[in-house]
Amino acid sequence: MNSAVLLAIVAALAIRIAMYFFDKARIKDEVEAKGGRMVSINWNPFGRGWFFERNERHYNVTYRDRSGATISTTCKTSLFTGVYWADGPTADEPPRIIPRHHCAKCGYAINADWRACPNCGHVTSAA
Repeated sequence: MNSAVLLAIVAALAIRIAMYFFDKARIKDEVEAKGGRMVSINWNPFGRGWFFERNERHYNVTYRDRSGATISTTCKTSLFTGVYWADGPTADEPPRIIPRHHCAKCGYAINADWRACPNCGHVTSAA
């Protein structure tokens, strides 16, 4: 009986350690898919919303987004769900390209490499 309890404790600990590495890889993949770079991932057993959650693990995550800003947030994950961000990562949207050129005829904002205005068809001198 004693060895069965000890074996169950060791098995539960081994599963928990394996899940930590699985979660860490999943969080890293999520951040890098959005153009970020991982700084740190730390397990937080008493993270935001932990009280009534079952089979979910909470982590404090720090990463740099594609603009270089350092972001610290909390996320939770489990074996069969994705990564849920508490504050939401800010690297979801790519930065907007602000056009610096306007059509001389209609004033439509155009990219520098366009040869003609898509609004009125006027040939531009920017290209």
